[in-house]
Amino acid sequence: MEVKLVRFSRPILIRVCRYMDDYYYQTIYGFQLPESLDLTDPTDKMRMEQYMGYLTGLHLWSSGMSTEDGFFTIKDGRWVDETGESHTINDEWMREMETKCLLKLGLTYDVVTLDVDEDELNEMRYHILNEKLLMVNEQFYYDIEQDWIYDTPCEKWPSFEEDELPF
Repeated sequence: MEVKLVRFSRPILIRVCRYMDDYYYQTIYGFQLPESLDLTDPTDKMRMEQYMGYLTGLHLWSSGMSTEDGFFTIKDGRWVDETGESHTINDEWMREMETKCLLKLGLTYDVVTLDVDEDELNEMRYHILNEKLLMVNEQFYYDIEQDWIYDTPCEKWPSFEEDELPF
């Protein structure tokens, strides 16, 4: 079975809950793509990038930052603009804000394809992904950058013969 993961160029931090006066955060390294998603389809690719913008917005909100061209907050699970208007995921303001958040953070991504069997998939969902299919395992994040068995577009390091070091 083929599983596609989006691997962020850098981790993001999202506030997941509050207990008394403290907030709890989750580090997110990427997410699993739905099997039905076709990255050659411009609409599917746009939806994936909108989701990345949404997650980036959650990161900016969680860290107390706002975008340069507009402020938002989150109340009762909805994004609220500076006038107090609540927005849904599909409205124009929300799409613009997601794009601004993505550009502000400069987040890019790689799509990594894994070939796994059913047991490996269950193991992956237990150790690497959370219940929302967000990648939360730091070691895996760095492993897929350096391990050549994964289909990842990360750059290869030069061999020791090519590194031009004197020893």
